Amino acid sequence: MTRYFFILTALLSMSNWAIAQTRDVLKLKNGSVVKGQIITPKDGPDSVVTIETYDGSTWVFKRSEVVLRGSEPFKDPAIRYKNRGFEHYTELGPLAMSNRASNGITTSAFSFQTTNGYRFNQWLYTGIGVGADLYAVQTFVPIVLSIRGDFRNTGTKIPFYFVEAGHSINATSNDVVNIKYRGGATFAVGAGLKLLFHQSTAFVVGLGYRFQRSATERLALPTVTDDFNRLTLRIGFSF
Repeated sequence: MTRYFFILTALLSMSNWAIAQTRDVLKLKNGSVVKGQIITPKDGPDSVVTIETYDGSTWVFKRSEVVLRGSEPFKDPAIRYKNRGFEHYTELGPLAMSNRASNGITTSAFSFQTTNGYRFNQWLYTGIGVGADLYAVQTFVPIVLSIRGDFRNTGTKIPFYFVEAGHSINATSNDVVNIKYRGGATFAVGAGLKLLFHQSTAFVVGLGYRFQRSATERLALPTVTDDFNRLTLRIGFSF
């Protein structure tokens, strides 16, 4: 699970960088204010300050011309909320909670899912999701109907809900002839936050509940049903 932790940490770091963008601000003695990105060291022996503005222009000022130097939050003017149209989600994360399989092994799990669908309005998105749930003793391929909606349509931080239901194929590799693993119903519900950073592209963080049913069939013995109940943390992106 260590490599999964590093993946999640990297995604969170990227989302924080994308949303918390700032731009440099120079106030000059003549009263002008120039905003952009300083491309020379802010604290150095150089006698000039070079700044690149949003339109790609480069300006060079003597340090003696600069009265004040600072920064401010910056929102990409290209960011926009998507009210309608095709929408894609790719998410991954751990499925955490103490649970035991039929053989007594305490399981851990990791989930990956990609979902494609259509947004009808702020409150309703429907799509089909396919993924892989990797438990310690079993592997599932869930195929679900995903329903999502946003609680707001302004700003760069959009809270949302999700509900998913479907069936999982049990893809567990098994070398024992008299034992067969079967999949079953799967269900998930939760809420999260979309962090818009360019046009309608966003980082996605979600937290919820995930249910997975499976069955183990043994020759001449009753079928054993296992229910996996998990707290799910999802991190990914959408566009």
